[in-house]
Amino acid sequence: MSAACVTGDGPVIARALGSARIAPRRDATPETPYPWFSVTKLFTATAVLQLVETGRVLLDEAVSTYVPSFRIESPRVPTLRHLLSHTSGLANPVPMTWVHLAGERGPTLDELTERELGRHSNVRFQPGTRFAYSNLNYLVLGQVIEQVSGESYESYVTEHVLGPLGATRAGFGVPADMASGYSRSLSFMGMAARFVLDRKFFGPTVDGFTELRPFEVDGAPYGGLVGTASEMLLLGRAMLAGGTLDGRTILRPETVQMALTTTTSADGSPLPIGLGWHLGNGGDEPYAFHLGGGGGFRSELRIYPRRKFAVAVIGNETSFDTAPIARLGARPRASWRPPRGVAAHPGRA
Repeated sequence: MSAACVTGDGPVIARALGSARIAPRRDATPETPYPWFSVTKLFTATAVLQLVETGRVLLDEAVSTYVPSFRIESPRVPTLRHLLSHTSGLANPVPMTWVHLAGERGPTLDELTERELGRHSNVRFQPGTRFAYSNLNYLVLGQVIEQVSGESYESYVTEHVLGPLGATRAGFGVPADMASGYSRSLSFMGMAARFVLDRKFFGPTVDGFTELRPFEVDGAPYGGLVGTASEMLLLGRAMLAGGTLDGRTILRPETVQMALTTTTSADGSPLPIGLGWHLGNGGDEPYAFHLGGGGGFRSELRIYPRRKFAVAVIGNETSFDTAPIARLGARPRASWRPPRGVAAHPGRA
């Protein structure tokens, strides 16, 4: 596990525990990169909101205005706002097989999106009427970014989001020092994966954990970023600072506020999401977050706007629970105690 946190403009605290790889053993460090999976959606949402700020797209414009090939069976055409807030009604096919081994070629973004929309062309509900998570929403948003910017999704995010954030190592692809992913061999997910995925994805089993060989996801906009916990934290720090980090503007303050504001359905009911950011409340302490998870990994980025606290945590085991660490920001500081078995050190996490 690697984690990083920060309060206000204080120093970033980054720590790591355990093994980045079991055999041969390689210790995890604060500089170990991991796949972020769906936390990537926050960076996709940021890219779209940048295009909104420059007037190149409109939140309430039909998706087909920007992606002419977008076709679904719905009496009401989804808008970019619907995609960002998961209120489009698009289906959410299980993406377990949307992967390819590192070094192999996967489908292009257009190929994957058009294939899946072709298989799932009917909406589950009228756009704007309720919330239902869908990876397809963010594949289509990736197409919007490409169509409007004239750049590949990866290039746009690298130059306009990661670059201004100062995330120099984060990106798309598999770095040589990336953590290996593991699943518990006798868990439901561990056994189910063996029925779904080709055997080429599986490495050796050691001490009850099966290693997954290095792979990339098909469809970068929904889950393709790889990086360290500290680099993931950069976006949280920027959001807490009104969209600016170290003098570089990623989003305007009003756009940040909009992204963290509760979405309402067509009948005015509040929904548990803003624009990209999921919204929660722990111990009467509101927070915004996004989880990420896939074969062998689990991640979370969480911010507590009132406390100016941000935390990013990533582990290399499918069932790893990020919440006990991510929710530390909701606890009154005077009542904090280290988890059982972890020594307390003044000034250290």
